[in-house]
Amino acid sequence: MKKIQLYLVAIGLVVLYSSCTQKIYKEYNLFQKGLDSLKNYEYKTPLVQNNDQLNVQIYSATLSQEQVSVFNMGGASSSNSSSALAGAGSNSNASGGQNYVVDINGMISIPIIGAIKSEGKTTDQIAKEIKAKLEAYVKEPVVSVRLAGIKINVLGAVKHPGIINFTSLNPTLIDAISQAGDFEDGAKRKEVYLIRDVNGKRTSYKLNFIDDAAVFNAEVFQLIQNDLIYVPANDEKLKNINQDQDVQRKIQVAQLVIAGIGALSVMLNTYLIFKRL
Repeated sequence: MKKIQLYLVAIGLVVLYSSCTQKIYKEYNLFQKGLDSLKNYEYKTPLVQNNDQLNVQIYSATLSQEQVSVFNMGGASSSNSSSALAGAGSNSNASGGQNYVVDINGMISIPIIGAIKSEGKTTDQIAKEIKAKLEAYVKEPVVSVRLAGIKINVLGAVKHPGIINFTSLNPTLIDAISQAGDFEDGAKRKEVYLIRDVNGKRTSYKLNFIDDAAVFNAEVFQLIQNDLIYVPANDEKLKNINQDQDVQRKIQVAQLVIAGIGALSVMLNTYLIFKRL
């Protein structure tokens, strides 16, 4: 009988220890499964949306550049609009050209050749259309079109919430969380939300950064313009909001004292059991 009691105490201690460590493991370590079976992710060429900013460079493959000067008078110069890209993950645009904002109708307007439908197209498709229209005015025209930046919002339980501007055309979820300073200790890593608005159609996605690395192959792993990432706080974090810090410290001390008494009680019971054997 005494041996059975001893075994029960030992099993209880093991279970108590493993449950505490497992809780910490589950709450803080990311990508606990699936890293060895990840598939290659196929990055997609982003499509231009309303309110996107496009940088358009127009020049001629000949020695005569005067013939393109009138086409470079629209929009805003890249040096004047570089402030729109200020923030984490952004660099000023020093490559020249003019910046155009895609209007509510999905158009940009270039001098002489007029409006160009841009919404729903890739930058290469827009460049080809501009080049085709320039051939009536410019000898051997060369056109370069690129997105001036991709703006992402990251809110909630991250260390640096706010707007992030990427000059890269294929920023990812990992890039955004990293730029935001990583998750806070009180973040719900299992319930991260991404809200995507594409020309008025809004869709939300729930992402789990803990249990499975499948987030690397999620449909929304590659971010697009105006994505919103929201990281909720866990229940413990919410309970601590607006609480008196002195009271919280006293509660923590009381919890430590109670835990210590419990540990001493277990040790004392274990000692008495061994003594009776």
